[in-house]
Amino acid sequence: MGLEVSRVKVWAASLKDKPGSAAEKLDALAAAGANLEFVIARRTDKGRNQGVIFVAELTGAKQAAAARKAGFAVTKSLHSVRASGPNKKGAGAQITCAAAEMPRRKL
Repeated sequence: MGLEVSRVKVWAASLKDKPGSAAEKLDALAAAGANLEFVIARRTDKGRNQGVIFVAELTGAKQAAAARKAGFAVTKSLHSVRASGPNKKGAGAQITCAAAEMPRRKL
């Protein structure tokens, strides 16, 4: 299948549950040149008016420093891998079945 698989560090930061909170965090990363592949933001179960934002991937010391200054840290609770390869029907199923070491059904 010709896949390239690598681990991706996911960074997380606390958010106030108010308009513009995520934008402030992402703006700081953008100013450092971050080209994010994914962003997830959600409310937390810890109480009202709190949220968390997850981003990936940051590269280089400048982006890491900007992330830390904005309140981000590499998370130990969310793990991610990147699988890059040809865009073919069923590729996602093939990757996850291989990772789970289970047989894949025919499409």
